[in-house]
Amino acid sequence: MLFVDITTWDPKDNEEVHKRFENWEDPEGIKMIGQWLDIASCRIVQVYDVENTEAYAASLFPWRDICYIDSFPVMDPEEAIKFADKHPELFE
Repeated sequence: MLFVDITTWDPKDNEEVHKRFENWEDPEGIKMIGQWLDIASCRIVQVYDVENTEAYAASLFPWRDICYIDSFPVMDPEEAIKFADKHPELFE
């Protein structure tokens, strides 16, 4: 399942976040698709594929003490249209 995370942190924690990120390895079950650092503020946007909830939790929990993470599932528009066509009752 694809997820998008928007992770923000307080500017006072910038050095610590960078230090942790340099040593970070994605947990097993996470396939990073792309990452973009907002050069105007303390924020990064990440898109990744998750195999299961354990991998998802392992990727987020270590950052909860220093970052605020908005995380949400996403779907390719073509997949979403196919899903909607198969399940019209969900969209009534």
